Amino acid sequence: MRTKEQIRELLDSVLGKVNAPHAQAEYYYENDLASRFGENAITQNTGGAEENIRLVVAYGQQHGSSITNKMDGESLSRMVARAEDIARTSPPDPEYLPPVKPQTYPEVPQRFFDEVTGIEPADLADYINYVVQLARGAGFKASGLYEAKSNIQAVANSEGLFAFDKSTGLDYSTTIHGPRGSGHASANSESAKRINPHELAQKAFDNAKMAQNPVDIEPGDYTVIFEPQAVTDLLGFLLYNMSQRDADEGTTVFGGKVGEKMFSDKVNIVTRIDDPELPVPPFGEDGLAVKHTAWVEKGVVKRLRHDRYWASQKNTEPDPLLYPLFMDGEDQTVADLIAKCDRGLLLKRLWYIRYVDRKELLLTGMTRDGIYLIENGKVVSPVINLRWNESPVVFLKNVVAMSRPERVNDYAKVPGIMSTGFTFSSKTESL
Repeated sequence: MRTKEQIRELLDSVLGKVNAPHAQAEYYYENDLASRFGENAITQNTGGAEENIRLVVAYGQQHGSSITNKMDGESLSRMVARAEDIARTSPPDPEYLPPVKPQTYPEVPQRFFDEVTGIEPADLADYINYVVQLARGAGFKASGLYEAKSNIQAVANSEGLFAFDKSTGLDYSTTIHGPRGSGHASANSESAKRINPHELAQKAFDNAKMAQNPVDIEPGDYTVIFEPQAVTDLLGFLLYNMSQRDADEGTTVFGGKVGEKMFSDKVNIVTRIDDPELPVPPFGEDGLAVKHTAWVEKGVVKRLRHDRYWASQKNTEPDPLLYPLFMDGEDQTVADLIAKCDRGLLLKRLWYIRYVDRKELLLTGMTRDGIYLIENGKVVSPVINLRWNESPVVFLKNVVAMSRPERVNDYAKVPGIMSTGFTFSSKTESL
């Protein structure tokens, strides 16, 4: 793994070979170790490190790019020559913008942890063996993924900008299938000390046992309680559509909505740069310094994301990042939400989500790995999976209560949410 200084020297050497007036060089490194398992057996092991450099050059608004994974001087020279040849023969791009000026980057919480780089294949095998033995003992089947990785990303350009980020990541997920239902558990962190694979295996196993022998209920409109994973599954589509350009061009539900109230007073969505539980990189698009941004405050849409080009057209500052998604919650647990629900459905996860109406942000999908009937404040039975048709806008408009936010993966920290009038459109045979 190269040091920050070595990477800067490498990118400077690339920029020094460029004849074009504009240039941006991007360095990427990843060392990944992963094991997949299914049907109670490891099915795939991968590992290894790779690095590459991508170069973008421009003559006026004619630009071209090239990439290489060879770091010797001759290979880098060939990359530069390819990028410049492409740029000279390309038509002008009216949306091209010159490189970003040097930035002042904020201090962000720690993103690199040495203990992750010390994880060995045998460690992954031990954790997988634990969940497999747990599942096998009950006649169930376990599948999933355990992955440890380290990453470096750096950007340098002809304006003198240099941005650097170094991070580690650990992902663990498992699904345990019984004959009549399944359970899931997952966790993601930059630090191995924040993940307990044994606890996650037990959680997936307990969820799988709880999901067995589901009852059949009729589709319709229900009060729902989404656990944080299900909230993330749904709201990812909301954020993907929060583009100011798309809204201005009339292709999303957000057209003309900035400054208007679209959601419940309880809904606040931000990009936060100081949360140690979900630390963000110090830079985003083209090396722009990250900043705290409020997207939704008390249900009112305050801002939609502007990329560099659209920001230049609208005379505003660009937004370096949209993810991670941070959503405020309330000081209670999902169990507290259940206790407050007279009748409704508890959802663990959503899957196979697709658009029904892109402009109106109407989605369809199915429940997965646990849906449960709630009566008089208690979970009384698992339910056969249902298909749903609903919009995240309606879901957030009908919020009744929230739990404390939890990190779900590397792009979301959200609460569990109780919402009314969620539409289930049909039954499904999926278990």
